[in-house]
Amino acid sequence: MAGNSSCLRLFILGVSLLSCSFQCFCLCNVNRKGETRSTTAGIKGMFVFGSSLVDNGNNNFLQNSLARADYWPYGVDFPLGPSGRFTNGKNVIDLLGEQLKIPSLIPVFADPQTKGSKIVHGVNFASGASGILDDTGSLAGHVMSLNEQIRNFEEVTLPELKTQLGFGMGCSKSLGSSVGNYLFVVGTGGNDYSFNYFLANPNNVSLQVFTANLTSSLSTQLKVRAS
Repeated sequence: MAGNSSCLRLFILGVSLLSCSFQCFCLCNVNRKGETRSTTAGIKGMFVFGSSLVDNGNNNFLQNSLARADYWPYGVDFPLGPSGRFTNGKNVIDLLGEQLKIPSLIPVFADPQTKGSKIVHGVNFASGASGILDDTGSLAGHVMSLNEQIRNFEEVTLPELKTQLGFGMGCSKSLGSSVGNYLFVVGTGGNDYSFNYFLANPNNVSLQVFTANLTSSLSTQLKVRAS
């Protein structure tokens, strides 16, 4: 995940590896030297990446996507009914936002109205049925892979965020100091096993080789280029 930040707060959750559910929870500051320290202070918002574990409704806006949660009984406990979340009410992203006192629900990237001032507290890029690998979730029609989600952040949201935060042309301030105040949440991995390894394994690779390739891909995707 490339960025112009010298400090990144990263929260990894629910990454299913080695054919079992391996929960990895990390809330930390990552600085230029790769050093980390725990922190929760001063978080302005969240940028969310992953699959249905953290999807707040992106797939509702994707044509030809079969992985949607826009019907009952999804949302039975949500004020407006089915919301695109794969749960009966608020999901982990909503609850985490409440704990961090983020003033509004994080909007989804695929919603055409997610622009301007609506992105200053973050954006949710997650897509149900997607995975770390680009072809994971193809059985569910159109879903956004983790690589596509990262590109959406870098190429669409980040430039607009610069404008919203006052980092326009000729501004001498670094964007890093502001992006460092956001929490980056990643919840992915399970679908790569469910929809990729177990259902579509054309090369018949071993579980060990598949897992090694998967973790290598995720590691590359999460690297930060500090400036």
